[in-house]
Amino acid sequence: MADELQALLERLDKEGVQKGEEERRRLVAQGEAQAQEIVRQAREKAESMVSQAEAECQTLRQKAEESIRQSGRQVLLQVRQELKERVEGAVRTLLKAELKPGTVGKIVGQLCENYLREAGRQDDLEILVPQEGRQELEEAVRASLAADLLQRVSLKPDKRLSGGFQVTVKGEQVVYDFTDEALAEAIAAHLSPALGALIAP
Repeated sequence: MADELQALLERLDKEGVQKGEEERRRLVAQGEAQAQEIVRQAREKAESMVSQAEAECQTLRQKAEESIRQSGRQVLLQVRQELKERVEGAVRTLLKAELKPGTVGKIVGQLCENYLREAGRQDDLEILVPQEGRQELEEAVRASLAADLLQRVSLKPDKRLSGGFQVTVKGEQVVYDFTDEALAEAIAAHLSPALGALIAP
């Protein structure tokens, strides 16, 4: 009986040890699997965070580059506008100094004569001139035009004009603008591309 009991105990002990060993192996395998899953998830999360950070960095870089380009364009536009205004101002000053009433009168007379003789039309011309220097201007125009052409040209003062003149054909809405402002703008527009090329990127 004692032998049977001893055998039973040894068998139970052996089975217990086997079951304990199997449970240990199961728990170790389960722990390793869980550890591998945790490592996998951590790796995926890290890769996702790195990818997101790189995308955000690229977006910020693109925005910064665009902002720099836009700022550069804005500065360039401001410089060009400043340059245009200075050129126009310089040309306007030069025109006021050079286009004195006597000189303008000769130009108006020559212009009217060419138009009235070569245009083949009988339209009368109306010349708008500044109030200041009008008398000297009229004398210069009269001196440069023949009597028959002088009858077809009338000079009228216009307080809005500070220099130069405007030509209109009676009965038409067209105005030929030779004022200081118009001439300065036209000359500056001609000069600006060449000057603008000096500051082109």
